[in-house]
Amino acid sequence: MADEVKSEAQRGIYKIGAISAALILVLFAAELAVVAARGMPPVFGGAGEWLQALQRDRLAGLVRTFALDIVAVALHAPLYVALVFFLGSYRKDYPILILSATIAFIGMAVFLSSNATFSMLYLSDKLSSAATEAQRSSVLQSAEATMAVYWNGTGYDVATNFAGMAGLLVSVVMLRSRKMPASAAILGIVGNALELGPPAILMPPLYLKLDPIAIVIGGLLLLPWYAAIMARLWKAPGPPREAISIESPPGGRR
Repeated sequence: MADEVKSEAQRGIYKIGAISAALILVLFAAELAVVAARGMPPVFGGAGEWLQALQRDRLAGLVRTFALDIVAVALHAPLYVALVFFLGSYRKDYPILILSATIAFIGMAVFLSSNATFSMLYLSDKLSSAATEAQRSSVLQSAEATMAVYWNGTGYDVATNFAGMAGLLVSVVMLRSRKMPASAAILGIVGNALELGPPAILMPPLYLKLDPIAIVIGGLLLLPWYAAIMARLWKAPGPPREAISIESPPGGRR
């Protein structure tokens, strides 16, 4: 009876993880579609362009300035919990999976606590109601300071690099496991690696031009990665009676 309850609970964790992966896939695909349709996001053009995008069309402006990332990042919490249970069938994989989940949760916390979306939305409304040039100048200065702290600050770099490292580590476990297609694991390794990068302020101008392209390419590669995770988690059965083995299984990709 206890085994049946445990198995049912684990199936529930897999289902929640699959739904999370599906929602992340939809949100990231929507952002990439907007980038393809309207060009690079205004966040790369400066604070004034960011505020103007929100003023012209608030909903489209929020999508173009990566506001959907707030929801997508939060959804990685149940996803990584599900992946730890799903991929952790053998003890030698647990250290990597626990490290991956830990890095992911730290990255999520940093991202959500330092995100500037709502601050810029507030400043956009303030700019719209500014009656004098002095007021407009004050709002723009505040926006520049907010963007400098967020976009070029430690929080953003930590969040994005931790997310990439977590995805890279879990993709390595996927490649070792027979539970995921090798092709999906390779896409995860390459896609997450492209999301990594040193702080922009330390890099030459050429890097600043190429890095957004690398991020977009990495994002495209991660779409089928999330789709494969979603499909496998959704179909995954509960754990057998002896879910954890000290040794690797014979044969297969280990």
